[in-house]
Amino acid sequence: MQSTRARTPWQSHDWKVKTLESIIPGGGSKLAFTCRACERKFTHTTANNRAWATSGDGTPLADEVTSRWLAQSCPGRPAKGDNKDRLTFKYPSKPVQPE
Repeated sequence: MQSTRARTPWQSHDWKVKTLESIIPGGGSKLAFTCRACERKFTHTTANNRAWATSGDGTPLADEVTSRWLAQSCPGRPAKGDNKDRLTFKYPSKPVQPE
């Protein structure tokens, strides 16, 4: 019997999950999710059930990227604009000031 409940965008991905931290302050774990199909990456904390998009090295991406990626179903392969999105960091580095 198939479920008539629609799948969420999160459920449309084929996730590979890695534990980053077993117990973080406040309880819970920090997990890295990587979709095998589209290669999008997220970090998820179980204590507060939050997820955010990350670059390949785990750097948080801009909130706009996280919101968009969480709302979209898996495109089945890397999407056209994803490489540009992966360079849009939540906390951009500040340029070095000349002395």
